[in-house]
Amino acid sequence: MDTPGRSQPKPTRIAVLLLASAQLLDVSPIDLFSMLTHEYLTACRLPGPLVAGAIPSEIIYVSEAGSSSIVECTASAGLRVNASISDTIAAPGQTDILLIPGPDPSTIPGELVKAFIKAHAEKGTIVMTVCTGVFPAAYAGVLEGKRATGPRALLSDLKTKFPGTKWEDKRWVHDGNIWCSAGITNGLDMVAAYVRENWPGPTAEAVLAMADVGERGEQYGSSKAGENAWWLWQILRAWISGPRKS
Repeated sequence: MDTPGRSQPKPTRIAVLLLASAQLLDVSPIDLFSMLTHEYLTACRLPGPLVAGAIPSEIIYVSEAGSSSIVECTASAGLRVNASISDTIAAPGQTDILLIPGPDPSTIPGELVKAFIKAHAEKGTIVMTVCTGVFPAAYAGVLEGKRATGPRALLSDLKTKFPGTKWEDKRWVHDGNIWCSAGITNGLDMVAAYVRENWPGPTAEAVLAMADVGERGEQYGSSKAGENAWWLWQILRAWISGPRKS
């Protein structure tokens, strides 16, 4: 319930930067911010004291192509863009968070996109990368000298391409205004950690419980060597069993 005369917090503006394509699951962490809003909590019929802790947000989908374009995603999905990187609404200083979901890891962003990411980081915008979304950020130079992470299977490639970054084998890494997550659903782990750090309290915990996220820690449960052994075993099993018969 809103208290009469009580000013409401300014909405957190979140820009989701979409490149030529995106992994659909990489975009999913944005929904945790939406779940924190008054409208969502009310629709879920949560008790008034929990609804009172809502965090308003405004989410925009941004690309170089601009408004009304469609960005292709995995699973034959597409996301409609409602702003260009040149629009005022998405300009550095006008957004609080810039979320970069993962494109094809071979994607090299153009100069305008790199400048857009760099300008946001320099303005103090929270820059969040999910999975291969770390590549555009690294190409933009915003990870130079920073601690960061990326998909486990691509860490060696990241270390080779961007030696000026301190790469860590973790689910997510937070260094200043830069938040990086590793593979795909680790983006949910990262955003859950961000929510707890910035809006701690029962409403945040209720939302994370409803989404059933936020229980995995920053550290992996297995070593990199153990992870490699698991993959080798799966490859061996596939080789032994041969192609799946229809």
